[in-house]
Amino acid sequence: MNEISVWSYFWLSFGFGFISLLTPCVFPLIPITVSYFLKRQDSVQTKKLLDSLLYALSIIITFSLLGLVITIFFGASGLNKLASHPILNLMIGILFLLFALNLMGFFEVRIPTFILNLLGHTNFTGIFPTLFMGLTFTLTTFTCTMPFLGTVLISAASGEWFFPLVGMFGYGLAFAFPFFFLSLFPSFLQTLPKSGSWMVSFKIVMGFLEILASLKFFSNVDIVWNFGILSKDVFIFLSSLILFLIALYLFGVYKFPHETNLKKISKLRTTWALTFLSMAFYLILALVFHFPFGELNAYLPPSGYGKLTYFSSQKEFYWIRNLEQAKEESKRTGKPIFIDFTGFTCVNCRWMEENIFSNPEVQSSLSRFILVQLYTDGEGEEYEKNQAYQEKKFGTIGLPLYVIMDAKENIVVKLEGMTRDIDEFLKFLQLGFSSVNL
Repeated sequence: MNEISVWSYFWLSFGFGFISLLTPCVFPLIPITVSYFLKRQDSVQTKKLLDSLLYALSIIITFSLLGLVITIFFGASGLNKLASHPILNLMIGILFLLFALNLMGFFEVRIPTFILNLLGHTNFTGIFPTLFMGLTFTLTTFTCTMPFLGTVLISAASGEWFFPLVGMFGYGLAFAFPFFFLSLFPSFLQTLPKSGSWMVSFKIVMGFLEILASLKFFSNVDIVWNFGILSKDVFIFLSSLILFLIALYLFGVYKFPHETNLKKISKLRTTWALTFLSMAFYLILALVFHFPFGELNAYLPPSGYGKLTYFSSQKEFYWIRNLEQAKEESKRTGKPIFIDFTGFTCVNCRWMEENIFSNPEVQSSLSRFILVQLYTDGEGEEYEKNQAYQEKKFGTIGLPLYVIMDAKENIVVKLEGMTRDIDEFLKFLQLGFSSVNL
């Protein structure tokens, strides 16, 4: 490996890290980062710059080393299985709820003495709590970052040690960069004058937002285990309810026990209350009247999933879940095969389904194919087989992956990852269809 290729790969990885910051998995980590450092700085006087550097460094280290370790012991698919595992998602959802209740003042976290001795000397002291936050950050974003990390980690599993380490380091460096400043943000908040009452209100609103973020992780558990409870309708209703409760709180309709009575509602507080109220009403109206959700679709369960689906529409296509069945159908009809490698917890897959597949031109073009959906992140032999097939046949475990092939499994064309360009996706479909039917 020459010097130019190493640096090229580093900057490519660095760029992918910044792109990944736009993925939906990252957004919930913003309030959790701010709230953690608020609580930490409330509890102990820390060296704030050093603390923020440590947090950023912990993200870089865990991205660089944790992925490689899991790959070595469990293979390239180990990280993907870990990130989508329902138990892990359940634990993270509960963790978000505990942080939220803590911010709202319902209880104070008192760490057992033996753990305090392990992590430091007093509440939130030492470096280990911050390192643990970096580890938690890394795990919660793996679902969105796997399209790039999966390819890098496959190289690590095949014995190319230095190359993927450079890539993971560059990726983690870019990913940690903005969160370094986010971890410094509470320091500025703490130095503002007369911060008492508004700081309490800020923490309570952050607590509500963490409850909102926890819905996504509980939704992942619900979908993987197929409970059918958190349908798209229920998810949107609960999200709207949380936003409505934030608005009522900011309007002063109710307060928490540890708060003092509001003497006056400021213009800024009223503005934020109206903002949250507008968001709550929009979600309900969008659900009932089918307004576009746009980027929110990535957070939401798929349309038609679950037992309570009064407003969300069903999928427009019939998807085959077995490749062998699709091959037989392709032989009989002469149609090419379109494979959608997807996942129950894949947010980019949900975005594509709701924003690209719903386009009339795309629907018309897809109708010319035998459509196959292969889920790779569930529990059971079927999903393990699908993931193994994707990794062996196409050299990646990244989701989503779209492949067009013929009945003999000859690959015609493939598209890795999501695209926001409908024309690009239509050209991909047209190229695949015309190439098979030459």
